[in-house]
Amino acid sequence: MAALDGFRGLMTLFVLVSHYIAEVPHGKSVFAVAWIAVIAFFVLSGFLVGRLILEKQDRANFFVVFYVRRLCRTLPVYFVCVTLVFACVVYFGSAAWLDVRASFPLWSYLAFVQNFYFVSTNTIGAHWLAPTWTLAVEEQFYLIAPAFFFVVPRRRLLPALAAGLVLSVAFRAHVILTGALPPMAGMVLLPGIADTLICGLIAGVLWKTEGIPWQRYDLLLRVLPPVLLVATILLKLSDQGHGHNFEIFGRLLVAVAASAFILSLVRGAPEARRFNSRVLCFFSNTSYSIYLTHLTVLGLMHGLILSAQPDIGTPAQLLVTLAAVPVAVLVGWAGTKLVEQPITAYGRSWRWSTQQRVRSESSGRPFGAASPA
Repeated sequence: MAALDGFRGLMTLFVLVSHYIAEVPHGKSVFAVAWIAVIAFFVLSGFLVGRLILEKQDRANFFVVFYVRRLCRTLPVYFVCVTLVFACVVYFGSAAWLDVRASFPLWSYLAFVQNFYFVSTNTIGAHWLAPTWTLAVEEQFYLIAPAFFFVVPRRRLLPALAAGLVLSVAFRAHVILTGALPPMAGMVLLPGIADTLICGLIAGVLWKTEGIPWQRYDLLLRVLPPVLLVATILLKLSDQGHGHNFEIFGRLLVAVAASAFILSLVRGAPEARRFNSRVLCFFSNTSYSIYLTHLTVLGLMHGLILSAQPDIGTPAQLLVTLAAVPVAVLVGWAGTKLVEQPITAYGRSWRWSTQQRVRSESSGRPFGAASPA
């Protein structure tokens, strides 16, 4: 869907702008929108994965093909990026501009459990690898989501997903309000972020549900996102520095907004045409590699040229940051072309079986061995 590609591309630009211009010592906080992009990425992932599972779960080789394709899509560029960052840390030693706030073991990144180290140390570890916590959450989500769809009957999916959403928000509230776990647990662990992924799953299930009179809801789907974003801003302002409503509910409001927006795009809303841009689609195609490498590019350029961590407080710092943008795009494009696309193409060579799983008569759910379609 070209519009969804464009949406992903726009969120990639959000991340670049936020990390380069806003989330630095002299940054402009008005551009700090990476958190919105991360939520949108989670929702989009939930939508696409949920739709895929519903479409293909009856295939006899579902689990094999699903996980081979996921691993080929996510692991190669990720492993290259993690390895390069660790090599830089070893090569440049204790240079302060490396910004390593805590040393997490390499295996924690390779096993996608670095988010647990975030919580146990209350730091983000190596700053250049900070965005990888989202990949850890997604990989953990990929382990659970298919099993969930196989265990829960189709007619009970939406109530079960709604219950999971409530439990996720409750977990986040418990962490924030009681201090039973470090505050970061509600931000980077799957239970605390699951409501955003579940919003995407719910949107995917709704999209694959027959009989919904979508034309009745088209206007609502278009109006809901800006309304919820304004509500999120008001929630933030209402806390006035001492409340926790934004921390607990703000993420959910943005996730629901993103879900409604995605459904409006696939419904062909007028806004969808604006996301068919070649520029946005380019950033969509290279989004994964750019997301993984852009902080490394920025940090290396500032470190090697100015011997300092990234900032925009001086003309020299701003110029280096601006120069880092095309370099980050080029590195992301190279990673996509040389690593990601060839191995992803191999993953797609694993075809879905024409055979289906035997269904139990009582539930209609996939039951066991393959039988002729």
